[in-house]
Formats: sequence, structure tokens, C-alpha cells
Amino acid sequence: MGLPELTFSLKKAADNVATRVSAGIVAMILRDANSNGLHTINRESDIPADLGVANIAAIKRAMVGYITKPDVVYVSVIGADADIETGFQALAAHSYDYLAGPVDISADDASALAELVKTQRVKRYVGKAVLPSVAADDEGVINFVATGIKAGDTTFTAAQYAGRIAGILAGTPAECSATYAALEELTGVDAVDDPDADVDAGKLFLIDDGRRVKLSRAVTSKTTLGEDEPDMLKKIKLVAALDLIRYYAITTVEDEYLGKCANTYDNKCILLVAFSDFFASLEAQNVIQEGSSGAELDAEAIRTYLLEQAEATGDAAEVARVQALSDEALRKEDTGSHVFLHLYGHVLDAMEDFHITLEAQ
Repeated sequence: MGLPELTFSLKKAADNVATRVSAGIVAMILRDANSNGLHTINRESDIPADLGVANIAAIKRAMVGYITKPDVVYVSVIGADADIETGFQALAAHSYDYLAGPVDISADDASALAELVKTQRVKRYVGKAVLPSVAADDEGVINFVATGIKAGDTTFTAAQYAGRIAGILAGTPAECSATYAALEELTGVDAVDDPDADVDAGKLFLIDDGRRVKLSRAVTSKTTLGEDEPDMLKKIKLVAALDLIRYYAITTVEDEYLGKCANTYDNKCILLVAFSDFFASLEAQNVIQEGSSGAELDAEAIRTYLLEQAEATGDAAEVARVQALSDEALRKEDTGSHVFLHLYGHVLDAMEDFHITLEAQ
């Protein structure tokens, strides 16, 4: 591939990010005696007719969405005795944003699914699981804890409604948040004792405000932040955008750039320009804040790499030379097959917290 084509590819990747954060993709794992296997649901007529009534209803709930509808719903149907990992692995051929488990998922299966998601997120996986009462303390797991979910005379569990929540999150565009998303079909839900404490504990629940039933603040189960982890990992909207930016940026470079050109300073600069255009496209589409993004060669990481190489060979003179180099000089150094990039940008949040003063005269 000619190097200038990378800019075009990354601009296309930016469009993919914007599309996905406007209308996401839902995946479901369901247990049923019929239609075992993987199904792509674009419309209700695609739902296998021989599935159980509860499973068909769960798929239809996931398709409702919120501001938009999910772009597609992938359904992995497994037998009653199949391991939950079987259903999860069957979905590996597809990229999706939110995952829900069986409507009667057990506590053991919910915990196992959370661990599968956490393990996969170390790789290129962007899915986030909506699970009933799983305090995973991880941005990839959404801990949905609502009880007594009522639609007329019918009461649902959190497991039965997890797919509906996944659909709401997938149907929330980048510039919006699912916080206070109304579920118009619901007529009641059990109240929580301390909503603020539950939000701080990484719980997602439902609120009956007397007019409608709506989603609480849209948070992940993440409550403990590592030294280098940003607070944004606690918010579903921000994690979703960050996941997709990372996914499309990295996979585009891996697929279309890696191993295809010499690791020269000039070629690295071309890569930086391509990434700058990638972020500019995201700024224009309100995914990240205007003027906040950029791409540069990571001078400190280059210094660390060169020092490790010199120290490994016991070359004291080289250690001294590297230590004396300016940042600009470091960026022009030969780093073998390694390319050290520093990419940055401020992912935009939505309006959620209002402070209104009414002055009566």
C-alpha cells in the first residue's frame, strides 16, 4: 500500500467510529432447545419463529433502542446444557458494542460472562456486558441491579431486561447519554434506598420519578481507578467512544500499515499526519472536543527503549549519548521495528448535571 493511502483509510475509520457511536450493535446469548447457532437480526422477521416466547420477547426488547435503534442484533442461541463460553465464542466473528446473557442467566454464568468480557477487552474486543448484579469493578461490565420491573401486570427480573438496557445503550448517539433514558413501556420499579450511593458503587438501576420509569446515571461497574486510569472509565458513554476510537485506529494501522514500509522518520511523520486527520474528523463529528486532539512521537518512550537497548549491551557511552538527546533528536532516532506514538484527545461528555437558579421577582 502506498503511504498516502493511510490518510484515506484512517478518515474512513473515523467515519466508522462516528457511525457506531450513533447506532451501536447489540449481541445476545440465549438458551433455547431450537434454532441453536448464530443469527443476524436486522428486523423482527429475522427472529427465528421456533424460539421460546420469552426469548423472542427479549430480542424484540433489545431492538427498541432509545434515540436510535441498534444497527443490528446478533443472537447466539445455545442449548440448556451448553457452557456460556460456547455462546460467547460463537459471537467472536462479529464486532458489537453491548452484550446481554440469557433471560434466566444464573449467578455463576453471569460471573463467568463478566470474566470472559474482561479477558477479551485486553485484546481488540469492544463489547461491554450488561449483567444482573455483577459488581465486576470493570469498565467493560455494566452492573444492572433493578428489581420489581413492571409493565402492567407483568414483572420482570434484571436478567430479563438486560437486553432492553443493552439496546438503549446501543441506541444512544455520541453526543448524548443514556442517563434518564425513559422506558415508556414500564409502569413501575422497586425503589432503591440510596440512589447516589448506588451510582458511586457502579450500579445501574431504574428510577420511578412519578411520571415515568427511567434509567439512572449511566455508569459502568468501574469504581476503583488505577494510578494511570482516568475517571471517564466510570461512564458508559465515554467508555463506548474510547473503545471505538482505539479499535478503529489500531486495527486500521495493523491491517494496512504494519510491515508495509521502512521505519524511517519521514514515514513516521506521514503516520502522524494520518492520525491528525483521523482525530480532526472525529472533532468535526463531535465525538471528541474541538482542538483537543493530536498525535506525536513519544520521546520519553523512545528514550526508555534506547536506554534499555544500550544497558543490555553494557554500552556506557551509548547510555550517556541517549540521556543527553533532546526530545526532537530522540524522535529521529532509529528504533528498529518499534514505533512509539502518543495520541490524545478529549472525548466529549453529554449534558447530565444541571444547576439552575430561578430568581422570582
